Amino acid sequence: MRQFLIKISAITIPFIVLLFVLNYAYLNSYYWTERRDEAKFRNVPKNIQLANLGSSHGFYSFVYSDFPEYITFNFAMKAQHHLFNYYVLKQYLNNFSQNSVILIPISYFDITRIMQEYNYRYYTFLNKENLPGWRNTEYILYNYFPLFTIKKACKRLLTMNKKEDAPEFLSRTREDFVSHSEFLFNWWTAKDSEEKGNEGFQHNIDAVSKIIDLCYDHEIIPVLVTTPQTDVLNDLYAQIDFFDTFYHFTDVLKEKYHGLIYLDYSQNAEYSSDYSLFLDATHLNNKGAKKFTAQIVQDLKNAGLLE
Repeated sequence: MRQFLIKISAITIPFIVLLFVLNYAYLNSYYWTERRDEAKFRNVPKNIQLANLGSSHGFYSFVYSDFPEYITFNFAMKAQHHLFNYYVLKQYLNNFSQNSVILIPISYFDITRIMQEYNYRYYTFLNKENLPGWRNTEYILYNYFPLFTIKKACKRLLTMNKKEDAPEFLSRTREDFVSHSEFLFNWWTAKDSEEKGNEGFQHNIDAVSKIIDLCYDHEIIPVLVTTPQTDVLNDLYAQIDFFDTFYHFTDVLKEKYHGLIYLDYSQNAEYSSDYSLFLDATHLNNKGAKKFTAQIVQDLKNAGLLE
């Protein structure tokens, strides 16, 4: 029996040591420290003057590098919806200066749908009180042993120090935009478990209202914004009278909060038909994001919200 245990230990101990070494390497990799969406929350600045929340539309649409005169931050993450925008903002309230501006994207898929949230990724930067369903075991796992939480770990290990920028274009022809628009339209209008109709509408109104109330309570100026969309995608939505519901959503919020500003660029022809500005049918590329951010800054100046 003793010899058997020795043999088992001779196999398992090196294997366990190897796993811990690989996990340590992953924790110090370029992917973990820089490339993943959550990594940026290590360096949230103080005295923020202009920032944005949002899902992928916020993530891709706002690039503040041309405006070093302002302290800015992009709090958006892909697939981050209204309620978690609230939790993220709540976490970093003390990082905002008085009368700063926070942009709140309103996207087509965030009106009557209640989208799935990937709660696990928030363990690396949200406090316990800002993360519903907190579990201590998951906190330890995702912060200290993240390698054991990912799918296709071998592939991730092979690419964890690879530095690559997002491609400027995922779609190069109108046909590509048509295909991607149809995919998004079918997904975002599907009668599936995420489509909640009036219940979803009220859920999202309540979630955005929580953000706005939080802003007003802490002297932050909320501004609703809809980012540019391609005309191909807009044409599909126009066929089902979607925009009546969409604009009813923003109207409800503007009626509830008098003076609330809504900047709508979703069908702005300067963007929607210029495919050179888009990464795909719904997201701006870096060129488009820089142009759009410059317009946002100017429009906020014109409204007297930025100096």
